[in-house]
Amino acid sequence: MRYSDRITLIRYSHGDDGLGDAPAATKTKDVPCELIPITNVQDLESFGLLSTNAYEIHFKNKIALVNRVEISGVEYTVNKTFLNRKSTVLIVSGGG
Repeated sequence: MRYSDRITLIRYSHGDDGLGDAPAATKTKDVPCELIPITNVQDLESFGLLSTNAYEIHFKNKIALVNRVEISGVEYTVNKTFLNRKSTVLIVSGGG
C-alpha cells in the first residue's frame, strides 16, 4: 500500500480549568496516508453515510484518536476508528 496522500489531523480537547471552556484544537499537518473514497452503496449504508462524502483513510502506524481530519482544506468528521496491530484506519464523512 502506498502512503502518498497528505492530510491534517485535528484533535479537540478541553482546557484544564474546567467549566465553560471552549475546546482547543491541536493540528498535526502533512501526515502520510492512503486516501480511498467509499463509493459502494452497501458500504455507505453500513456506516450510515449514504447522503455524504465518505473516505477510508489508512495510516501505516498507530495514531492517537482524532476528532476530525482536513483533506484539501475541507474538514471531515471521524465516524469510526479501527486500531490494528501496526496500522490505523479511519472512516470519515462530511465535507462539502
